[in-house]
Amino acid sequence: MQTSEPSSTPIRLLIVDDHAILRQGISLMVNEENDFEIVGEAGNGKAALSLAMELQPDIVLLDIFLGTSNGLDIAKQLLRSCPDTRIVLFSGFDDEDFLFEAVRIGVHGFLKKPLSIDDLVSALRAVKQGERVLGEPRAITKVLEEFHQLTRVHNRLLFKLNTTEIELVRLASEGCTNREIGSKLYWSEVQVKRKMQDIYKKLEVTDRAQAVAEAMRHGLI
Repeated sequence: MQTSEPSSTPIRLLIVDDHAILRQGISLMVNEENDFEIVGEAGNGKAALSLAMELQPDIVLLDIFLGTSNGLDIAKQLLRSCPDTRIVLFSGFDDEDFLFEAVRIGVHGFLKKPLSIDDLVSALRAVKQGERVLGEPRAITKVLEEFHQLTRVHNRLLFKLNTTEIELVRLASEGCTNREIGSKLYWSEVQVKRKMQDIYKKLEVTDRAQAVAEAMRHGLI
């Protein structure tokens, strides 16, 4: 992760974590950076919301677990009540559900607690500059895989193709003839031909090659 040059205006940071030692440790280390100003600390969700609305920090670094409070719920409230503040979730757990939900609600960063202080301040600088930051390449891969899967489902619904029709196009993309496809699916060659014509209409193409190309372009196969 690259480190940017310090800004002339300090990045105003609010730190929210229910572990006082961790919260104070982050505060002390980040405060050593010339381009940061720790404007406040909070140990629970209620205090976080109150301080964020009062101080309007540039960034809230928010623990995803706050005792009985859920950091994701606090993040949602902060995104509504402090629209100019960027929210970065901080987690000690490797849980895909938390990651996907964090991305879905629109947080500006999702970082893991084992991060070094240098990587942490670099990530916060990037967030201040408008980037969305995920703490590790594997997390980015997970999000991209999930996005790809959702895109496939969306496009399948958009073109109104069912799973059997998707399978027909996939077999066609492998070079199978109508007779070979029929043999695999226990259909007659005529049935396959009719079904392929239905697929052409749905994809708005006129032949097999175009159908395969269109299906691939939209991530259907």
